[in-house]
Amino acid sequence: MKLVITGATGYIGQRLAALAAASGHEVICATRQPCPAPYTWLPYDLRGPAPDFPIGTQALIHLAADVSNTAHSDADDEVRAAQALIECAHQGSAKFIFISSQTAGATAPSVYGRTKWRIEQQVLAAGGTVIRPGQVYGGPERGLFGLLSGMVRRSPFIPILLPAPCVQPIHVDDLAASILAIVERDDMRAETLNLAAVQPIAFDRFLMSIATHRVRTTRLPVPVPVVLLRLLRRSLGRSLSTKVGLERIFSLIQLPPMDSERSLQRVGIALRLLAYGMHRSGHGQRRGLLQEAEVVLGYLLKRPPPRTLVRRYARALERAGKRHPVLQSRLLTRWPILLALLDDPGILHKPDGQELAWRLQVALGIAEASRQGVRVFLGDPQPRSLVATLVALGLTAAKALVWKLAALACRPFARQLMLESETQRGA
Repeated sequence: MKLVITGATGYIGQRLAALAAASGHEVICATRQPCPAPYTWLPYDLRGPAPDFPIGTQALIHLAADVSNTAHSDADDEVRAAQALIECAHQGSAKFIFISSQTAGATAPSVYGRTKWRIEQQVLAAGGTVIRPGQVYGGPERGLFGLLSGMVRRSPFIPILLPAPCVQPIHVDDLAASILAIVERDDMRAETLNLAAVQPIAFDRFLMSIATHRVRTTRLPVPVPVVLLRLLRRSLGRSLSTKVGLERIFSLIQLPPMDSERSLQRVGIALRLLAYGMHRSGHGQRRGLLQEAEVVLGYLLKRPPPRTLVRRYARALERAGKRHPVLQSRLLTRWPILLALLDDPGILHKPDGQELAWRLQVALGIAEASRQGVRVFLGDPQPRSLVATLVALGLTAAKALVWKLAALACRPFARQLMLESETQRGA
């Protein structure tokens, strides 16, 4: 298909253009600045007239937006620009898809949200499709995601807003794939699609996920009453608070929840886990497997495993089609010896422990075939006296008995390790 994308050099536009080109579509970038090859450049500015679209254009995806709107006159210009694009698409019999915002609403607190809502009404009246994405994240650190990532990277604290707002994340590549799927279908017209995680999460949890999985550091949570931010905004003034990004933070505070389940099913997109999407590649499964390998092999070898064994474990699971880790507890990552609490028939023989049992067997096979494993499992080959051997056997039996009693006493804690891993997988 021949696609025209306004705002193709922006955060979402870049990923959409790349995905469309990789899928075999002809991409025409309607932007102010020239776009890179292999795309065709169509000069366009929101404040100027609508461009003349190439003959045969089948879809127009409108992503361009003025995020610095502070006056109604600017908003009116943006609405008129959208109307001109809608008319061009209608004349060329092209499908029109508008990327709106979760903040859109007739009575939205921001000019940005009210402007998006006004454009939505024009699009729907013309038979176009409106897409309302949730909190877009992942990929390059641009847009609001770039602002939040920079804040987490620079500050040792994570602000916990009180009362806590919620966000519904969607990875930028999942959003691009959804847009392209809608472009390629003919049964989605004159409707609004909400694309975001079904279950909202607290904003501070989203920031913590950036710290843990993107920046890979620890940050201290600090409560921040929203009323203090309102006072700061008043003291800075609207212009300065917009410049430092405070207005964009405020757009989250009164964010209306979206019912996205039906839209996701209709588009046929399964969103990736937040923890995986935060990874720079957008696919953090392998890193999770490598971390699990360090836990399991470290437990068996009683020392940090070599990288070669860690990679071998990850490859073995990937060949078996198991690309998601089952052990993601932070306590296990720090102290692999705690895995002994789970290495028990009472846990491994249960349905939710059988997967862990299988992975322990894989790790055991890898460890036993290694040089480090030979020393651990076969012991010190140096000859010992009878007394030294008996003392060593006695100490080993005593340690096994003490550990067995400790494992029984800590059985509830062992279950908590499993639950923490399950929680991390769902984050």
